[in-house]
Amino acid sequence: MRVLKRLYQFIFKYPRNFIVYLVLFTVGIVMSNTQPFLVKWVTAAVQTGSFDQAFWILVWFGIALVIGNCIVALSYYIGDQGMTRTSIDLQGSILKHLHDLDFAYHTNKSSGKLIGIMRRGDEAYFGFYHLINREVYATVLVFLMMLGTFAMLRSSYMVFGILVTIISVLVSLFLVKLNIKYRKKFSETDDEVSGVRVDNLINFDTVKYFAQEAYEQKRFGTLLTKWYDDLLRYFQTFRYFDIIIGNFSLLALIAVMVLAVMDVQSHALSLPDFLLVSSFSLFLFPRLVNLLFILRELAKRYDDLERYLGLLDEKIKVIDPEHAEEVKNLRGSVQFNHVSFSYHANEDVLSDFSLEIKPGESVALVGYSGAGKTTITKLMMRFFDPTGGNITIDDVDITHMKKSYLRSLVGIVPQDPIMFNNTIAFNVRYARPEASDAEVDHVLKLAKLDDFIKKLPEEDKTMVGERGIKLSGGQRQRLAIARLLLEQPKIILFDEATSSLDSESERSIQHAFWSIAKDPKNPRTSIIIAHRLSTIMRADRIVVLDKGKIAEIGTHESLVKKEDGIYQKLWQLQQDGFIGEEKGENLQEDNNPVE
Repeated sequence: MRVLKRLYQFIFKYPRNFIVYLVLFTVGIVMSNTQPFLVKWVTAAVQTGSFDQAFWILVWFGIALVIGNCIVALSYYIGDQGMTRTSIDLQGSILKHLHDLDFAYHTNKSSGKLIGIMRRGDEAYFGFYHLINREVYATVLVFLMMLGTFAMLRSSYMVFGILVTIISVLVSLFLVKLNIKYRKKFSETDDEVSGVRVDNLINFDTVKYFAQEAYEQKRFGTLLTKWYDDLLRYFQTFRYFDIIIGNFSLLALIAVMVLAVMDVQSHALSLPDFLLVSSFSLFLFPRLVNLLFILRELAKRYDDLERYLGLLDEKIKVIDPEHAEEVKNLRGSVQFNHVSFSYHANEDVLSDFSLEIKPGESVALVGYSGAGKTTITKLMMRFFDPTGGNITIDDVDITHMKKSYLRSLVGIVPQDPIMFNNTIAFNVRYARPEASDAEVDHVLKLAKLDDFIKKLPEEDKTMVGERGIKLSGGQRQRLAIARLLLEQPKIILFDEATSSLDSESERSIQHAFWSIAKDPKNPRTSIIIAHRLSTIMRADRIVVLDKGKIAEIGTHESLVKKEDGIYQKLWQLQQDGFIGEEKGENLQEDNNPVE
């Protein structure tokens, strides 16, 4: 019932449409299902020799049936509009909620499973709407017409009809529960299959790198065997409906006909009334069976709809404040006040981390892997909230800001930029959709992409492929940098933003970056995480992290002279060629997969 309640909350966003549909549908169904009365009245007229009366009865019933059918068609047209609008609202609400859900939710959720849930859920919505508001409602209306007619003839027919219905519904409920049980089990397996399938499509290059096609096919085949077993058990519940409900309805039809024949024989029922009972029985009992099969279909779709609407129940842990604050006259100071954070209990990634970054200051974060550098950027973007302490921008706690507002203040170039399956221009302009072509061309030039793009047949209208797979890692990073240059935020996060660039390109990008970060007219506050220490030599301060705490802090010149310091060791390793500056690193510009 909870699923139905939530579903109708969406449907009743358009109450006028639904009420008009329901009224028209009710009138149309009643008018188009009066055939049993037609049979009775025509038979009575023929029995008495009133053939003219029989003729006019046929004419007027013919008109009524045609009008009724037209009204039903009109109600469908009106109902389709409401059904489609509700689907749009439902899909939009779920996508919005998925956007609002935390970073942690998406990192722990299979994209393939989510896609499967949403695909089946949308199909289930249309099925539910049609079956309940049309098929079930129409059958109930005709059934009530039959019971009313039987009550006027003889109460025994009405009692028999109610008894048959009660028995059928009780048996069906048991079968429906069995059906839902096996449907849920099958849906879980189907989601696993969808997850592995999407995983293979996304990571097809990894499969080929390690020549694991046979392994993946075997893994998928094993899962498909489980999928086959679960699907077969689920299908078997349908056969129970066919045998039990199908045979019971046939026996009920024969029983009511036997009662009618006996009443005719005892002169308790006239021939026209006998034909009325027969017509309703022959017309309705098969429809009652169909109703039970509809319940079976509803059971099948129920689980899909429950999982679909259940996405709206996923809790948002990083929530917007009820009364949000904004920064007035943004200067760009950032302060970490005794910040602690752990992804898992008793495993602190950051511990009592305090750091003040002044407006326009550039601060670099370095350290061994796992020191907590990237976690700081995720906390800055409110992908997570600190487990202790707080972060402020211009003395305003970022948890007091709306997430969308905070992220409009902070621009980021991530370590592994992911692109939309769209054009180069679309991906760059994503930071500021209203930007002009001239502005896009300018930032592409600053990011050293203009020469590469000119070689492409469609230039910046070239599609980059899913997740940007047609581009090299370096080209994706350049696009991400161009996107940041177009956005020009007051606070900049650079997370290994030049790790896939060759030395010459890195120097060009650094020049573009520092020209913005140190613009005398409008300096930006910048936090830089870099594997290559050459990237951060110009930073105002370098903060060295070790196990989630600040181990060293200073300029490049001061830290490189510190004996036995972590930064000195990292610098020495880089100079010796163990980390950072790979020799002979090249982009894919000369042999680009986009071309």
